[in-house]
Amino acid sequence: MRDEEPDRGPADGRDRRGAADRRSGRHRRGRDRHGGRGRGGTAPFALAEALLMASLSPVLPGLAHLRAGRVRLGGALLGAQAALLTCAALAFAQLRPLFLQLSVRPGWLTALTACSVVLAALWALLIVHSYLVLLPDGLAPLWRLAGGTTVSVLCLLVIVPPLTVAHYGHLQRELVDGVFADGPATPAAQAGGTGGPVPAGSGESPAGDPWAGVPRLNVLLLGGDADVGRPGVRTDSMTLASVDTATGDTVLLSLPRNLQHVPVWSGEERLPYPADGLLNAVYGEGAAHPGLLAGDGRAVRDPGAELLKRTVGHILGMPVPYYVMVDMRSFRQIVDAVGGVRVCVAEPVPVPRSQVPAGVLAPGCRTLTGREALWFGRSRTGSSDYVRMGRQKCLLWALARQAGPLTVLRSFQRLTEVFKESVGTDVPQRLLPALVGLAAKIRDADVRSLQFVPPVVSPASPDYAAIRRTAARAVRDAAGPAASPDGSSGGAAADARPLPVLTDRCG
Repeated sequence: MRDEEPDRGPADGRDRRGAADRRSGRHRRGRDRHGGRGRGGTAPFALAEALLMASLSPVLPGLAHLRAGRVRLGGALLGAQAALLTCAALAFAQLRPLFLQLSVRPGWLTALTACSVVLAALWALLIVHSYLVLLPDGLAPLWRLAGGTTVSVLCLLVIVPPLTVAHYGHLQRELVDGVFADGPATPAAQAGGTGGPVPAGSGESPAGDPWAGVPRLNVLLLGGDADVGRPGVRTDSMTLASVDTATGDTVLLSLPRNLQHVPVWSGEERLPYPADGLLNAVYGEGAAHPGLLAGDGRAVRDPGAELLKRTVGHILGMPVPYYVMVDMRSFRQIVDAVGGVRVCVAEPVPVPRSQVPAGVLAPGCRTLTGREALWFGRSRTGSSDYVRMGRQKCLLWALARQAGPLTVLRSFQRLTEVFKESVGTDVPQRLLPALVGLAAKIRDADVRSLQFVPPVVSPASPDYAAIRRTAARAVRDAAGPAASPDGSSGGAAADARPLPVLTDRCG
């Protein structure tokens, strides 16, 4: 007799179907735990769960997939996020100066913009996919519409941060390209002692020391004061910033606008210039006659600024490889963009009533608006050019100290627009990464100031040899006693006095 097999057909079929369901239907657990397909009363709860998991997916990618039973995909997403966050945290902690330097490299800014856009797309895709893997079956059309609308809103919200980063990266790239020269980190003119050393690896090796072999960097800061009805641009503010590249300690050497008998310097020789011609008119002379410059004046970005840069370098006896020029008409917009500038006014400053209704800026410490700050720096009523020079320098220093990263970030778009219109410089893009690190040192360093005004010099008949000696001594002794060990007087009253530390008190 043939042994009969036990009749397990129906049960065995159910077991096989159950196993198949378990293998192929794990992703439906989130749907069925509230009652399964077709149960309209519990489907909205499953929809709410799907939306919650989708909203958490940008922070915890893979959580929705784990909930749906897709363990491998969910684990891979969570692991990838953990690895990326760990690498980013370690890199930022160890290479923060490098990131700051990369923020002024056009190529990296373009890559940042592109990566931010891709990240926004991936985040939106992740939200949609996380929602779909948990989307319950049997939803009424109205519920489906509500779920789709909510997911769309979540996508819009989550792409805002990366697209904002992309926008800022694009603005920064435009600022760098629009303001800074796209050329080698080499001075435009080095002849006649007006050029100077530049970092051997400026912009090329941000991980090393970009200032090796460069003890000081000299940059000429110019304030252009063009106005309606006035031909050309007059540089009423001329200050050489001499920065110690090791410590960031800075000496500001200011020349008066009305300096006469100016030794205008082409880069190779002294040029004819009227004895009563003022220093602030040299810019216009160079702009009108580029051929005065030694070499090819047409290849220079701004011939007027270049001629003035060489002349100031010749007057002070120092190399001046770079300049930065700000149009004072736009100074008001810069101050307003950062929410004003706080200074301490020592004496009443009369200003036009058409600009400031009170007609005077009273003594005291307070925040000036852009219009008030502009006329605070412009006013000569009841004072002199030399007092105005001091106020202008105080304003610029106060603005530089108070414009912190958050302030600049809040007004970034407006500031980039103003800078592109009002700032001119021959600082090359390749030097910017090195300057970023140096700027961080300057912020916490000593900044001292010397103005070549009476009684230090007589603008009508200046002793340029004494000016050179005084400037050299000021730079040499900025961090220590001003008296020279050789006992020489230098021919100027400033030789026997220490340089004042620049503060926000505009006396």
